[in-house]
Amino acid sequence: MSRDIVLALDVGGTFIKTCVLEDGLPLQGSDMEFPALADLDRETILDHFMSIFQAQYNLYQHRYPDAVTDCRYHIGMAFPGPFDYRQGVCLIRGLGKFEAIYGLNLGQALRARWHAGSSREAGTLPDMDIRFENDARLFALGVSAEFPRKRFMALTLGTGLGSAFIDNSRIMESGPGIPPNGWLYDQPYLDGRADDWFSRRGILKLAREAGIGEAGLPGANMDVKELAHEAREGNAAARGVFAEFGARLGELLQPYVDGYRPDFIMLGGQISKSHDLLGPALLNRLQRSCSPALTVRTAEHVLAYTFRGIARMFSEG
Repeated sequence: MSRDIVLALDVGGTFIKTCVLEDGLPLQGSDMEFPALADLDRETILDHFMSIFQAQYNLYQHRYPDAVTDCRYHIGMAFPGPFDYRQGVCLIRGLGKFEAIYGLNLGQALRARWHAGSSREAGTLPDMDIRFENDARLFALGVSAEFPRKRFMALTLGTGLGSAFIDNSRIMESGPGIPPNGWLYDQPYLDGRADDWFSRRGILKLAREAGIGEAGLPGANMDVKELAHEAREGNAAARGVFAEFGARLGELLQPYVDGYRPDFIMLGGQISKSHDLLGPALLNRLQRSCSPALTVRTAEHVLAYTFRGIARMFSEG
């Protein structure tokens, strides 16, 4: 019986995390982490991707040598934006990462390398389908494996704001309550974009406005993790920051929740680990203005969901 094998990569600016999935399920012991090398030249970056593909392919081949000829192989990459995910073109510029591959059709470049054998690492790779997608969408697709018939919104709160709208395991890019592409990050909020406020820099801005983390004062180097610790230790100002963050997030989401009518909202990302601090204000704002039955969930293992979502890119056709 033929097996679908997916080499999954979650590409970040600092690290690339990977695993192998067999028929949608992660292969135990296949998790690997590599430096991203995102600030190096084009040839080095491409060779590095090829070496990661080869490492994961070799792992599976060594583990199941008799199954290798009876497999369909795929490569799925969660890649930071801006990126043309359908065409496979990297559009990152001015961010200090992957600038050497700006404008490059990454899928074509990688296929050319293993077809031509132009890379030291490309010797034994079979032909593979390769696809790219936004990490928040892939996280949401992974969540949909557990809730295949549900309609929900997924948010990732970290260095930036990621979002996706899912209905019956399908990514929704338009319709009532859905911003273009399902992306909230560039929607206007106060004096900027949503990404400016609902991210690491946004919550630290609120902290500074509350007198926490000002230069020259105690806690000047405080990050979100330390801010959450202070809040849980009873620091009223820190608790107020998270409550304000949650209430404002509810304010941002209200028109989208009103239009989309999700069954629930799923949160992921580093800031969502402080759901105990921001969640009550968020839920209160949404239940009061939208639906009393709406619930907010949090995902502890975002990477596992992302890998599962990568596999679902291929199982969904």
